[in-house]
Amino acid sequence: MSRIVVTGGAGFIGSYLCKELVNQGHTVVCIDLSDGDRLKEIRGHAKFTFIRDSILNHTMMEREIKQSDLIFHLAAIADPMVYVTEPLTTLQLDLKASIDIFEMAASNGIKVAFASTSEVYGRNPKVPWKEDDERVLGSTQINRWSYSTAKAACEHYCYAYAQQRGLKFVIYRFFNIYGPLLDTLGNGRAIPIMLQQFLLNEPVTIHGDGKQTRSFTYIEDAVTAVADLAFSEKAEGGAYNVGCDVETSILEIATIMKEVANSSSELIFVPHEKVFGKSYEDIPRRVPDVSKVRDVIGWKASISLREGLTRTIHYYQAEAKKGFSK
Repeated sequence: MSRIVVTGGAGFIGSYLCKELVNQGHTVVCIDLSDGDRLKEIRGHAKFTFIRDSILNHTMMEREIKQSDLIFHLAAIADPMVYVTEPLTTLQLDLKASIDIFEMAASNGIKVAFASTSEVYGRNPKVPWKEDDERVLGSTQINRWSYSTAKAACEHYCYAYAQQRGLKFVIYRFFNIYGPLLDTLGNGRAIPIMLQQFLLNEPVTIHGDGKQTRSFTYIEDAVTAVADLAFSEKAEGGAYNVGCDVETSILEIATIMKEVANSSSELIFVPHEKVFGKSYEDIPRRVPDVSKVRDVIGWKASISLREGLTRTIHYYQAEAKKGFSK
């Protein structure tokens, strides 16, 4: 069994991953600035340590990395509302801190499993996207692309460190992961926004005309891919799309959520600019080609959108009966 560091381990994906790794028998060190509420099932477990600190704390990070066999680097700002309004903060955490982690990992011979994003493809109209497809982004004057650029630069650093310093790595490009424990406040993403509004019986806002498409991936499917890729020697040195290849419009998903939630909420359409300001550009279609991850580890998302949304909505409806607080 390994000693594993998970940055951002108290986040949505990270919390599921920490629990999966502990269940597999690994010793897990979670580093996160949040209170770790999602990790309550394993707090106190003999093989789990929670460090409430920032990945910008170089001394702490170096100490923990030196003692580890593998780093899952998930910590990042991934909220569209934040990277539109705080591009400098986004670049400092998502890029600068990541470069330091890659350097420490390379210097100590530690493998890195890096969480990238489907955003690296930008608005390339050729879908589904393969891992070696071109990136098509807007102007650097548009803050919307700071997140995509930071993550893509991190990928370049992984390949560069591998070439010149022998770094072992695997890269995940996530496609709209959702499920129970997902943030439902302070988030610019489609499902969290609509989920909160449905639960509160408020009008549900659909950005733009709702025809833009995404590929939504249930959290349990995603975490299986994350863990399997990290421990696969065959997967080393590559980037992998982690997502469901079923394309769904935002309007379609709102309609399914309304039906599953048995909600009377009205669907209303709001221009992107009104929500995110002028420094935002939308991506019309986002669909992964998942043949590479299937060929390497035999993975394919198995939980349908309707089933995943049913599990998610029922979870939050049960939580609401206890007093909706998120």
